[in-house]
Amino acid sequence: MSSVLRTVARQRGVRVPPHSTEAEQAVLGGLMLVPEALDRVADRLVEGDFYEARHRAIYRAMLELSGRGVPCDAVTLGDWFEANGLAEMVGGAGYLIELANNTASAANIAAYADIVREKSIRRQVIEQGMRLVEEAYGDEQSGAELLDSGVSGLMALQKVEARSEYTLRQAMSLAYAEAERARELGGRIPGIPSGLSALDRILGGWHDSDLIVVGARPSQGKTALLLNFAVACSLPSGIVTAEQPVQQIGARVMSIKSHVPAERMRNGRFGVDDLRRLSMAVEELCDRTCLIYDRSAPTIADVQRIARKWKQQANIRVLLVDYIQRIQHSTTSAKANKAERVGEVVQGLKNLARDLDIPVIALAQVGRQAEGRQPGMGDLSDSSEIEKEADQILTLFRPATADERAPENEAVISVEKNRHGPTGEIRVAWLPETMRFGDLAHE
Repeated sequence: MSSVLRTVARQRGVRVPPHSTEAEQAVLGGLMLVPEALDRVADRLVEGDFYEARHRAIYRAMLELSGRGVPCDAVTLGDWFEANGLAEMVGGAGYLIELANNTASAANIAAYADIVREKSIRRQVIEQGMRLVEEAYGDEQSGAELLDSGVSGLMALQKVEARSEYTLRQAMSLAYAEAERARELGGRIPGIPSGLSALDRILGGWHDSDLIVVGARPSQGKTALLLNFAVACSLPSGIVTAEQPVQQIGARVMSIKSHVPAERMRNGRFGVDDLRRLSMAVEELCDRTCLIYDRSAPTIADVQRIARKWKQQANIRVLLVDYIQRIQHSTTSAKANKAERVGEVVQGLKNLARDLDIPVIALAQVGRQAEGRQPGMGDLSDSSEIEKEADQILTLFRPATADERAPENEAVISVEKNRHGPTGEIRVAWLPETMRFGDLAHE
């Protein structure tokens, strides 16, 4: 303990960490009365959530007995502790019988389990704070590393543990409830809109926890497409740009929203009407929360750190990344090949999507072999890990770049992989003057 904490402890006296002995006893006693209730409690509690050592030992014994198909009543638990030479740890069979006799019913066991979990989280927050204080007084970590450690540690506590065991009946019930919710939307998509109706009909919008990868050859408009997605999203969002500086991002977004050609903005040759439209676009966009991280070669650790910070401070709902192959690996051996390094980045982005429970949309390079045609999933550079980790993979191609007879203002988006439903191609409008993608008139 540091001198600061020792001083605080002397001034305030020793403070007992948050816990509820009564709730812990009620959970354990209820499980002895109704052993099958362990299925409900095990999704809420782990051994370490119990404050008292004897209660942790009893819960551990219950889990072990249940795993062997043995009911966890006072008798079987007493035998378990005797056989393992741990009877003194829990005060012998007398304490086990006392727990069972003092619990009137297991009806409220879920509520008692929630109290135990709540107290456990509070203790862990205190432990995190004390750890950070100790580390802040040391010289082993930089300030940025301390912040990253603190934010990620606290957000890990904030994350609610998800249930992991279901019967088929429960799975179908959840799916039916989701279908009912979709029907109640009255045709509106269940996910976050992409801004392209035809794409939303296939994907249902962007879904939380998904990694969406968009691949294209250079000069096909993939950065423009990503920024169109950003403009279409009215929810708090974040953009990581390793490809273009923030000024260019700002100019592109203004052009997309205002419909003022980017060329006029660059050379200053815009009239009064253009100025009015730019002003309106800026006014509308400034009301949104959209954070931008501009760094030429960030590491995947940098991206994860800034995204966690944005989630904590602004509750971002979407993260957009430009682009995968420009993100540097953090821990992979220097001897690793490029595919392994890209694999670390892709895995890091997928983990980020799951940890923050948001869609992560990332651009990716496509190999030269796809020049002049619609890329496939296998054309993504260093694609094996991308193919495995991505929930959805899209590729972008403008046919007019390879065939002068093709419509100049059309682009093709191919949904190559879609874990939520169908794949297929859609045609969208491409307006190069304002770098906008939109629905075709006949859509």
